[in-house]
Amino acid sequence: MDQQEIQKKVEGFLKELGVPSFIVFGWKKGEKEFGVVSSYNKMPPNALIKGMSWALHDFINKSL
Repeated sequence: MDQQEIQKKVEGFLKELGVPSFIVFGWKKGEKEFGVVSSYNKMPPNALIKGMSWALHDFINKSL
C-alpha cells in the first residue's frame, strides 16, 4: 500500500468510530524507510495538540 491508500484507510477508520478522535500511524515501508500519517475527526484543535503532546512525551520517556 502506498501513503495515500493508508491515509484514506486511517481517515475512514476514524469516521467509522463515530467519535471525536485523532490518530498518528507509522509503519515500516522498506529496510530503512518508514511512513507516517495522521488524521483527526471532529477533534477540537486544543484537545488534539494536548493529546499529540502527551503521546510525544510518553514516546520519548519510553525510548530513553
